[in-house]
Amino acid sequence: MPTNKPFQFQKSFEVLSFQIDPFGKLRLSALGDLMQEVAWKHADSRDFGKTLFDRGYMWVLSRMQIKIYKMPSWGDQIVVKTAGRGINKIFALREFLVEDSKGDVIAESMSAWLLLDVHSKRPQRPNHVLPSELFSENAGQDLLPEKIEMPPDLELRAQLTVMPFDLDMNNHVNNVSYIRWVEDFCISKGIAISELLINYLSEAKLHDLINLSSAKQNQEFLISGTSHQKPVFLVLVK
Repeated sequence: MPTNKPFQFQKSFEVLSFQIDPFGKLRLSALGDLMQEVAWKHADSRDFGKTLFDRGYMWVLSRMQIKIYKMPSWGDQIVVKTAGRGINKIFALREFLVEDSKGDVIAESMSAWLLLDVHSKRPQRPNHVLPSELFSENAGQDLLPEKIEMPPDLELRAQLTVMPFDLDMNNHVNNVSYIRWVEDFCISKGIAISELLINYLSEAKLHDLINLSSAKQNQEFLISGTSHQKPVFLVLVK
């Protein structure tokens, strides 16, 4: 997953008390929030963030793979780095790297984003709006996170309802909310997460009932979220 290429933007953070899990470590969902914030800051610095939103476009996360080597604790200082890593068909690829105060890598991630028209929700060609020096069309061919196949033997484990807290400014569920649902499910089941691969399949809306189902395959767990008998997301946890 790592490209070993220079990063284009970075921001430092302190791990705050409301970001930690029951074990005193940074929540995976909180890390997702920080990566999302850095992505927005980077995009805004090059006029393909809020500027695009004002023009009627929105970025939607489609796939994301996160590897965790060591989660920081309350009060630790971390640096989140990001860079555009090219275009794969209609996907814009973005890499993240997280370092501790010593400069050691504690997490890394590759993500694939879709550019949608706000009104039609139809995908747009990202090469029409992205800086070519940050998102080369030929640079992302081998970096796209995997597509997860839906297994036939998932068992219903839990249900939840989409609440206002889960929504973003486009009034659909924020991508980090899905990670939080999976993280809470894994904590409640005693499942430790060292790697997470998530496919976002369809949008969920306020008050939707989400069915969480799972199955264990060797040392991996597959977790799906469905609503109205339609797949919403699929996750592979290692």
